[in-house]
Amino acid sequence: MSSVPQQPGGWWHDYVCPTHGIELGAREGNEFLCDHGCRLTGDKVEAAWLALEHQALARAARVAARRYSLHGDEADRARAVELVLDYSSLYVQISAAGWSDRSESWMLQGKLFAQALSEAQWAVGFADAIITLGAIPKLQESTELSRTLDGLAATLAESRRILVEDRNDQRSNYTAWLDAAARLVALASHTLGGPSVAPHFAAVVFDHMQLAVRSDGWEWEASTYYHVFVLRAYLLALRGVNPRDMPEEAVDCVRSMIDVLVSIASPDGFLPALHDGPYDRVAMHREVLEICTLSAQFFSDTGLTTVQSWVVERLGADHDGLEWMLDGWFVGAPLDRAPVVVGSRAFEDAGYVVLRDSRNRMVGILDAGPHGGAHGHFDKLALYLYGDGAKWQPAPAVPPYGHALRHSYYARTIAHPTVRVDGADQVEATAEITAWDAAASRVTAVTTTAIDGVRLSRTVQLSDGLLVDVVHVSCDDGQPHEISLGLRPAVDFAVVVEGDAWRSTWGAAAASSAAAASAATPAGAHAKRTEQQPAALTGWHWASGESTLELHAGRGPSDDPSRLQEIGDWAATASEASFVSVYSFDAERSIATVSASVEGTNLAIDIQLSDHDTTRIEVAL
Repeated sequence: MSSVPQQPGGWWHDYVCPTHGIELGAREGNEFLCDHGCRLTGDKVEAAWLALEHQALARAARVAARRYSLHGDEADRARAVELVLDYSSLYVQISAAGWSDRSESWMLQGKLFAQALSEAQWAVGFADAIITLGAIPKLQESTELSRTLDGLAATLAESRRILVEDRNDQRSNYTAWLDAAARLVALASHTLGGPSVAPHFAAVVFDHMQLAVRSDGWEWEASTYYHVFVLRAYLLALRGVNPRDMPEEAVDCVRSMIDVLVSIASPDGFLPALHDGPYDRVAMHREVLEICTLSAQFFSDTGLTTVQSWVVERLGADHDGLEWMLDGWFVGAPLDRAPVVVGSRAFEDAGYVVLRDSRNRMVGILDAGPHGGAHGHFDKLALYLYGDGAKWQPAPAVPPYGHALRHSYYARTIAHPTVRVDGADQVEATAEITAWDAAASRVTAVTTTAIDGVRLSRTVQLSDGLLVDVVHVSCDDGQPHEISLGLRPAVDFAVVVEGDAWRSTWGAAAASSAAAASAATPAGAHAKRTEQQPAALTGWHWASGESTLELHAGRGPSDDPSRLQEIGDWAATASEASFVSVYSFDAERSIATVSASVEGTNLAIDIQLSDHDTTRIEVAL
């Protein structure tokens, strides 16, 4: 009896509850369980489960092979060999039937999977297990394994040809994984006595870096997940390479991609989930941990210590230890190349601006860049807010792609803390950073293309204990329109009127309500939730004309779209409006009073703190 399922996998993004929008958990018989009590059946969800199960078993083969290489336990060796040989038999059988009939029309087809991308990811794990086991007779003598490696090499090469030549899409994140898989499959074949690995397998990885990575280090789509996705593919692809033998520009690229993660991490190490990708998922946490581990073999100081600590704690029992067993991935000692200094930083090409206070207690991220292609969101000039252990106003990410809410809500403007006019979403657009002062942690960005006939500007300044946010909207036609700025908390949220302004509290509600909400949403197999009460943030809000700040039930981050969250929509009916918010995150220097006024073409904000310190901030409108 085979140790692996005998059916090909579908598209893992279909492994989602249609009612609640969360990734499904365990399988019981022919039913697939949702954490909210749903029990799903059917071919599509089973095919999605198979896609995840095949990946999980490839990982199990890696874990067993690595444990055997470290500890010499014959049971681990036997388990790894069993999985490798059973998959060889299955691949020979399935690949003989040609490309998958589970593929949708837009997909780059695979054979064992609906997508060639999934096949490449699986092949990396499969090949790594073989390389780690080494040239043992049972593997060398298997004709099915030899045929599988040859077949995989041919499948990967043809998929790459279709992608690069027929579809003219060489910079795709798919290419990075097809190249990584091709090189590791070639290494696996060489391990079993095949030819040496040709230099071009590494050369195409370096070529892809030049195409797909922006000048500031971001993967071109500027999505946290796809940045992680492609960086991990590069690091895996370069197994057995000495970084000192790599082209200097490739080394610089790897360093700059790692530095992106260093720069955007919140104070506790959480990576903001900008644009498409999962918000909080076991598989992604493992991917980030693998990047931390492999990066530490590439550079002597990665700057990712806090990120690694957060991921390890978040994984808990879901950490199977694989990443601690990946020693010797590269040849030679790590390079001495210091990481970026953690602080405020503008990514001029990707358009993100990271504002960080000097004591690393708060991070604000302003989205002022290009749309980001198919994985971009309609969220120009959105402002995301994070603290130490707090996600006050986070980027919401998206649920698995098979759920309608990916496009019908989470990619839309309504899901983001930015501006809508007359209730309409923004369109695909970019913004421009018009002023940037790193020393003062102050930025101004403008877009005139996100909403037709409307100019949006946002100025944000982060000083010790305070964040000041000024949004100015002007309509070209001079007519009144409904202008709305979203407040999109992911914590307990309350607002009270105070004269002509409002005060808000973020994360400071009763601990009992937070605990009750947490208890009602148990963690599933793939999505994690925290019970920690976040640190408090307080806000003061004022608009230049008559406005309303309406609280209502909405959706929170995409790890559980069905979980209700109090959100705010701050609206004015005018041809022009300014929205001013002052946030305090330092209990010793809380806001006492704030006043704001328009003085000519400037907006002046006077802030008095509880320690009697006063400050004035002026913003050009």
